[in-house]
Amino acid sequence: MFIKKQKKTAEDKEKELAKARARQRKKLIRTRYGQRQKKHAKKGIQSCLFAVVAAALVVMMLMNSFKAKGEISVLYGIMGLLIPVIAWRGLVYAIRGFNEREKNYITCKVGAGCNGALIVCMCAIFIRGLF
Repeated sequence: MFIKKQKKTAEDKEKELAKARARQRKKLIRTRYGQRQKKHAKKGIQSCLFAVVAAALVVMMLMNSFKAKGEISVLYGIMGLLIPVIAWRGLVYAIRGFNEREKNYITCKVGAGCNGALIVCMCAIFIRGLF
């Protein structure tokens, strides 16, 4: 009934050490010289979400405006004024995201660029509508 525990031989110990070294090497390859991978800045992710929402509203508004041949309701005008507010908020979140330490800032950069472009786009549409 009693199972005798086998003693580890020198070969078994060498195999275990080789496996441990291989695991450590994979970890060093996966991460940068054993450092932890950086997470994305939370404010940057929120900024990208604001950019996606504002861009979707712009596309929806323009598509419906072309379908209706320019005869749209006041609701679309309010939405046109709301989009720069959303984009401005996203730009503020992107800038605040750069203040987070030890984070990956790519989402902040993307969010700042997209939200800035949306603000400029909506200002151009507004100015074009005045003339």
